[in-house]
Amino acid sequence: MKIEKISGITCLFLTIISCMVSIFTKSYYMHALFVGWLCMLLAYFGFIKQSIIYFTIYSFATFWLLKMIPSGVVIISPMLLGMLYKFIVPIMAGFLTFKIPSGKLISIFHKLMLPRNFVLILTVIIRFVPTIAGEFRTIKEAMKVRGFTGNFFHILSNPLRTLEYAIVPLIFRSIKVGDELSAAAIVRGIENPIKRDSYYSNKLCKLDIIIITASFVLFILCLI
Repeated sequence: MKIEKISGITCLFLTIISCMVSIFTKSYYMHALFVGWLCMLLAYFGFIKQSIIYFTIYSFATFWLLKMIPSGVVIISPMLLGMLYKFIVPIMAGFLTFKIPSGKLISIFHKLMLPRNFVLILTVIIRFVPTIAGEFRTIKEAMKVRGFTGNFFHILSNPLRTLEYAIVPLIFRSIKVGDELSAAAIVRGIENPIKRDSYYSNKLCKLDIIIITASFVLFILCLI
């Protein structure tokens, strides 16, 4: 996959820049421009479906905030729409960050000389989230095969039942995954205080430089 070729530094930088854009940008047009840039990146790395979904959600939230709310149509909570408008940018960048090999991010944290306990927490989060996402997909497929989900209207008519069949196995799998991650970390010497080397290289390639430069220029334009 193309996403595996870029450095973890690029993804972290893009995530940080996206958070700053979401916080400091006042112009709707510049904010939309940065969202378009993130959609292009998602599509380039092969996540076309996710790019379309994020763009649709953002377009709907922006349209409702700019056109419908001033007209007095408040069927949807303005706070919810505002949260979608603000958080969609860091969520898109975070999606790319979690798609690169987790070892790249962990190696960066070790080289930043961060406190050991803090690095350990970040390592568990990075390893845990993708694993649980995969487990949820497995549970979803198992529910579908056994006929627990059915069609969309069946899910809406039986929300508590569907939630029960999804959450209960997910909780038990989360406990088991947590134990497995802890055991794997101990076996690999997570408690050893010596300095570690990483299998992954953090060198920047041409693609990394292009993404970092373009993102930084867009960030400056958003501030202006």
